[in-house]
Amino acid sequence: MFKILIADDVPKIRDTLCDYFSAKGWQVSRAEDGEAAVALAAAEMPDLMILDVMMPKLDGLAACRAIRAFSNAPVVFLSALGEEEDLLAGYDRGGDDYIVKPVSLPVLLKKCEVLLSRSKGADGAHRLTCGALSAALDERSVYGEGVLLPVAGRNFDLLVLLMQHKGKVLSREQILARLWGYDFEGDARVVDTHIKQLRCALGKYRGYVRTVIGTGYSLREDAV
Repeated sequence: MFKILIADDVPKIRDTLCDYFSAKGWQVSRAEDGEAAVALAAAEMPDLMILDVMMPKLDGLAACRAIRAFSNAPVVFLSALGEEEDLLAGYDRGGDDYIVKPVSLPVLLKKCEVLLSRSKGADGAHRLTCGALSAALDERSVYGEGVLLPVAGRNFDLLVLLMQHKGKVLSREQILARLWGYDFEGDARVVDTHIKQLRCALGKYRGYVRTVIGTGYSLREDAV
């Protein structure tokens, strides 16, 4: 199940989009302004975001710029503004697509599916890479320079999450929300336990997983 964040200050539009994606099997979070969108994106780490451009408190362009500090997930802008300079501004702020309202819901869904397919499989075959490491999403397998590594279960999901945001620092809370669910009531230190297990399974590639003191964890290609 994919997680999507939908942010629009018009309740009717927001509810219509949320209901449509929910009916298609997506896990939906909603925000009514840009500030709420950034906060939810940081807490829940959605797979994809749909942002209205003209929102209160923080417009969609500024929200996207803030989100890009911690997430590489695809962002789709929706807007009534359709001039060339508007579209260019959207792409300049880190958007992956810019759609002018009104929009066909089936077309919007298909665009989102295509963006997710591209972002989840960096080589076009549902495979993520980071230096000598690669993760085959369809097989749920991890390889180091072509050799199968014993990364499985929740540890596989953890590595994929770090790969999807490689170079970015994810806090324990962000990892918990994404892998255990936003309503998880256990100890956040469970993340530390799985990080230790993941490093053990990665063997000589354990240095790819970095601890950022006081913040969280990051995956980097320059292994130490």
